[in-house]
Formats: sequence, C-alpha cells, structure tokens
Amino acid sequence: MTTLMPGHAPLKFHPLANLFPMLSETELEDLGNDIRENGQVETVKLHKGTILDGRNRYMACLRFNLPVRTEVFQGSDREALNWVVSKNLKRRHLKEGVRAAVAANIATLKLGANQHSGNQGAQTCAPSLDFGPEHAAPDPEPAVSQQEAADMMNVSRRSVQSAMLVKEKAPEVFEEVKNGNIAPSAAAKIAERPPEEQKAILDALPRDETGKLTPEAKKQVRAIAKEVRAEDQAEKKRKRDEREAKLGAKIRALPEVKAGLILSDFEWHFKVRSAETGMDRHAANHYVTAADCDTAEAIVERQRERMRVAADDCIHLMWCPASFNAIAIRVMELQGFTYVSQFVWIKPGIGTGFWVRDRHELLLIGVKGKIPCPAMGDQFDSAIEAPKGAHSEKPDFQYEIAEHYFPTLPKIELNARRARAGWIQWGNEAPEQSTLSLDNEEEAA
Repeated sequence: MTTLMPGHAPLKFHPLANLFPMLSETELEDLGNDIRENGQVETVKLHKGTILDGRNRYMACLRFNLPVRTEVFQGSDREALNWVVSKNLKRRHLKEGVRAAVAANIATLKLGANQHSGNQGAQTCAPSLDFGPEHAAPDPEPAVSQQEAADMMNVSRRSVQSAMLVKEKAPEVFEEVKNGNIAPSAAAKIAERPPEEQKAILDALPRDETGKLTPEAKKQVRAIAKEVRAEDQAEKKRKRDEREAKLGAKIRALPEVKAGLILSDFEWHFKVRSAETGMDRHAANHYVTAADCDTAEAIVERQRERMRVAADDCIHLMWCPASFNAIAIRVMELQGFTYVSQFVWIKPGIGTGFWVRDRHELLLIGVKGKIPCPAMGDQFDSAIEAPKGAHSEKPDFQYEIAEHYFPTLPKIELNARRARAGWIQWGNEAPEQSTLSLDNEEEAA
C-alpha cells in the first residue's frame, strides 16, 4: 500500500475503469467532503500504473488537496475486468441502459492489446487496453463475446447489440446512453438518422442545470424513436410485400400448376372406445377418413400425389385437431416443411375428447424454401374466436389470413368444401368448376 501526497504526478485511468460513468459534480463534491471528514475508507486500486478502481475517490481527493491511499491489484487483465464489473455492480445501482452501454464497451475490449491509442489526460482512455510504451504488453487474451458481456452486466444480448450499434454509428448519442439519459432501444432509432439530424435532436433536447435530460426531453426521445420505428416498419412491410409479389409471379410463371400456399384439412381419423357405440358422431359418417393411417409416414404416403402441387417456395397451413398436434408436425417435416407457429381456433362450444373436452383446433404453419414472414406489426392474433359451421367446416379467417399475408401467391385448398375467388379447390366436396385434377389420388375426403 502506498500513500500519494498532494502534488504528485497525476495518474491515468485504466480503460476498464472507464467502462463505468463517473459521479456527477454534486456527488463528487459530497464524496470529497465525506473523505475530508471521515478519511478515505477504501484504497484506490492500481493496475499497470493506472487507476483500475477508485476514480471518484481519487478525483475527490485531488479536489480537496488530500493524500491518496493506493494499492496494486494482483491479477491478469481478464481478472481485472471481472473484479471491476463485480465491484461496480455491487456498489452502484445502475440503470439497465447504462449496464447495456458498459456491456457494449466490454464486448469491444481487446484484452492485452498495446495499441498506443494516445491515452493522455487523467479522465480519458480508449476502450482498448493501452498502457503506454513504458509497460510491456501482456499476452493477448480472447475478446469478450456479446453474450458474455450481457451475462456480466445482467442485460439481454439484444440490448447489448443495440448499444453497440449506437456506439458505432452515433458516438454522441452513445454517451447519453452511457450516462443513463437515453435507453439503448430509443438511441438505436436515433442512430439510424443522418449525423446532422442526430446532433440536431440532441441539441434541441431540454436539460437541467447539471446537464442531464429533463423528463420532457425523455418524452421527446421516446416520441422520436416511435416515429422512426413506424417509418422502419412501413419500409420493411413495403420490401416484404415486394418480395411476396415477386415470388407469386415466379410461381405463376412455372410451366405446370404449382401453389405457393397450401391450405389443407386432412381427413384425420379419430379412434373411439367402441366401434359399436362410439361412431354415432364420428367424422367417418360425413366423409372418408384415413382409418388405415396410424403413422406420420402413412399419412405422408396418402397425401403424396396431392402435395406434388407445392412449389419449391411454399407455405403450408395445416388444420389439425389438438390431439394430433405431434404427428401433424412430423408430417410437415417429412413433407419438407419446417413448422414455425400456429393459430388456435377457439370454438363457442365444447366438443369431445379422451383427456380433455376439446374447444379449440389448431392451424399449423409450415414453410419451405424462401417464404417472407409477415412484416412486424402486421401479424394476426394467434388465438381467434369464431363460430362453428357445418361438420368439419372451417371458419373464414383461414382465407383472410392467407390472403392478407400472401395476396399474390397461387393458392390451393385441399379437401375444400366451397369455392372462393382466387383459389384452386380440390377434394370430393369441392365445386367441380374450379377443381384441380391430381393424378392417382384415390381417397379424398
């Protein structure tokens, strides 16, 4: 332990110490008064001749012309990083945005590098570990990943990525994030503006006497971020619609009829406790069910010919009773589709079932090839209440969803029961004038 007397040569701040914001002028003044009255309780930690921890104590002692008690940290750069993070998180109540900014700086550190970035002055230092020519550079250590940095600071990786984007594109805005004035998500939207607009936004924001943004300013920042977000979403939707239109034109130009969207209602066969007493309300009384299909492979084989209509880039909306959920997803996979999500049709009345009395049915979503997902903010609610129609008839929202998401893709409904403009219908109950002939298909419901 060494005590530095007033008038000593100023110490520089270690880059790891500079990861965290300094106290405000008022807080620094209060700290200095406390040290003058009660003494310096904790030492200032030094690492490679620079201040690793205790910048505020050090600056308060300088301000009041007090001696400074110092102590050398024993450990590697990585150990120093872990120590500094632990000390600051335990000692200070940092906002989530501040922690995200710290994590962004951690994720760009080059531990052990000696890049001579001009570390001059007592209060500034580049984020790479530059110890000056008088110190030998330690062996390089692995960079800290975004996820590691997020875990260290107890924030999400997404917040770290937003902060890193702001740091790269808008350094002045990043300083506001680091000081806790602007949330990373809002700052990321401001960072998308041209540099001159960024500066104009910051200059126009009202601040209090300490230089911090006022509550009114923070409202303005949120409003700006919301405006930018709306513009972004509109542009993303425009580009998404453009991709969907190009895909629709591509599929329609194929020499044989292909569908970019398949809506299917397979002829699922429900097992009953007794063939003598349990068939009075069975679907087989209304159409031919797949009684011989006990496995996903058998179901795929039964549908092989009809599914030839799928284009290389295709979305499959598959109706599925809740009890068949697992096998239906496996069928999708065997047909070359990747299950991505589902809608739930909530019916007005309770039905039958072994484990529970079903009041809902699933519309699974599977994709293959390059299918543009809906634009952000343009998605339907996953749970939809709708009345029941005739036996096994599905509600109109199935068409509304398909047509809204994919207005230009050629569409086919397998096991259709009614005609709809813009669709090809196929199945025993489909209107004859708009059906598509699929070779070698035997038992269609």
